[in-house]
Amino acid sequence: MDEGPRRVMRLGSLEGSEQSAIEPKNPRAVPVEYVRYALIGLAHQGRPRRVLMVGLGGGTFTTLVHRALPDATIDAVEIDPVVVEAARAHFGLREDARYHVHVADAADWMKRGAETYDFVLLDAYAGEEIPAALGTEAFFRAVARRLAPGGVVAINIAEMEAEGRAVTRAFARVLTPFDCRRTPVDGNVLLFAASGPHAVDTAGVQRWLAEWDARGVTDFSVAALAARRAPAPECAAIGADPSP
Repeated sequence: MDEGPRRVMRLGSLEGSEQSAIEPKNPRAVPVEYVRYALIGLAHQGRPRRVLMVGLGGGTFTTLVHRALPDATIDAVEIDPVVVEAARAHFGLREDARYHVHVADAADWMKRGAETYDFVLLDAYAGEEIPAALGTEAFFRAVARRLAPGGVVAINIAEMEAEGRAVTRAFARVLTPFDCRRTPVDGNVLLFAASGPHAVDTAGVQRWLAEWDARGVTDFSVAALAARRAPAPECAAIGADPSP
């Protein structure tokens, strides 16, 4: 649907929750709040050359990374071919030699391949519709095996009730969360983790964010976003509050 300057993707009904959003006339805009916060994960990694996303939506995040990081190779895994068709037709998704979308079950795809990634964004966790296979410790172990040395994985939990809380616990039992953000408007929780202990290079993160902002890739400051430190009970519960 087009709503003013925004184009939104909803699944199931016109009144459903937004799965993706863009502003077709302003490619620097990132209307979806959690996508803005997911960019912090790229800064934590520092040199993301291979990026993987599970759950495509409109491809907002991967299309932004494709445009902003010309040295990065990107894979996205989406189980629903209709979602992929919609992203191509209406959300500007354009694949090429370094940007590939795979129509597949992510649980099977993750186990089959051997490629490793510097940054992985897991984005298939919305309310009561979380695919059971993607919330297990076995799945997160498969994700951990696909992380390159120094790799960072982020998971976006749209709702922390019921299944979302269980997924968060499974995630934290396998991976090591070192940063956690709760989006102030929508209430999404994003965990950033590694396959083992990860010392946050605060100066390096700030430098990466400043360089991103200086290039004007987005019409907002990611550095200012990262500096917001609103306490979140969900983060404290797993010991992953953002460092001061």
